[in-house]
Amino acid sequence: MRIINIVLALLLSMPVLRAQESATSSSSNLSDVVEHNAQMGFNDTIDRMADDFIRASLVIASPGEVLYSILGHAAIRLQSTTYDLDYIFSYESESVRGRVLRFLANDLKMGMVALPVDIYLQPYKEDGRGVKEYPMNLPPEVEIELWRILDEKVAEGMDLPYDYIDRGCVITIVRVIDEAIASANAKNGTHYELRYPELGKDFDRTLREIVYDNSPEGWQRFFGMTLVGGKVDSQKLAPTDKLIIPRELVSVWENTTINNTPILGSSEELLPIEREYKGDAFSPFYASLLVLVLAIGSLFWRKPYIDWLILGMQTILGVLMVWLLISPLPGSEWSWLIIPFNPLPILFWKWRDKWCIPYAVLMVIWSVGMMCAPHRLVEAAHIILVYAFIIVILKQTIIKNIIKKNDNK
Repeated sequence: MRIINIVLALLLSMPVLRAQESATSSSSNLSDVVEHNAQMGFNDTIDRMADDFIRASLVIASPGEVLYSILGHAAIRLQSTTYDLDYIFSYESESVRGRVLRFLANDLKMGMVALPVDIYLQPYKEDGRGVKEYPMNLPPEVEIELWRILDEKVAEGMDLPYDYIDRGCVITIVRVIDEAIASANAKNGTHYELRYPELGKDFDRTLREIVYDNSPEGWQRFFGMTLVGGKVDSQKLAPTDKLIIPRELVSVWENTTINNTPILGSSEELLPIEREYKGDAFSPFYASLLVLVLAIGSLFWRKPYIDWLILGMQTILGVLMVWLLISPLPGSEWSWLIIPFNPLPILFWKWRDKWCIPYAVLMVIWSVGMMCAPHRLVEAAHIILVYAFIIVILKQTIIKNIIKKNDNK
């Protein structure tokens, strides 16, 4: 029962699978912030601003304990001491709390907001998470274009379709910097260029593998890996399109230059880390092992309660996977989990004696395929659950018939 409560709590509280997270989730109302930004007139300020009056920084928040924060968060801080301006530009989305169905239907909105530094830092301080700032050594022309571009994104408001893949915090920053450099070159006849280091084998990984490798083992990672598919399993993305993890962006940019100047300076601590999430002690892996043990134990127990509990889990996951397959939610175009987790076993339960053996063989082939795949496609817990389902279905068919025959003798 505690596991069910944990699952429900996560589903009701998470802005699921965002590479970015809501920095204002426990403080200010985003609609008020957006309205405030619209009244500030950033463009007017920029037109009157001298080239050297802007300081740009990369802001990195440490990982948190809930699903949308386990990767950390990245944002851009822009300051002008002359005009007493100091804002952190961050992609935010509507909260999923109370809007789970809207999230699954991809009906939530997101957008860029400019937050005063103290407001931005407050929820991180409450969560005991650390925040670091890395000064960016950008040419003045690029900094001006960067502020203009971010200001335009703020002006778009919170009306953009929710997209945690193409509007993730890190990939957005990479693209915004590229756009600012291109715009500065076009306007000023300059030739600024970012030069990345050789990214190496780490970026041969898929987005799923990158997220998996950077997430602590726990229920958050399990639900994240359950809900995504499609593009996150693609190998065809450019290496820079795989920069989705804040700390990996820092690692790469520490060796990246713009016209022979390192793009990042030394870090400065805005908030110290007071609590660090290291995963769940009772992880999905151990929970799935427990389900498998129960399935095996049910072979020696004539009561069907455990069987129906396990089959109910399979059906619930199956309905979710079917919904994700037809949902417009980004990153759920296809998932290999749709093969073992679908509602067909329950729908055709009356004829289970006819399909149980082919089903069991298919599930074994699927699980072997997942383990032999060159890139990670599912978690170990998923595979263990599949074997539990196989045991229960075989018990309800072949083994049950054998027991009946023995009893009749």
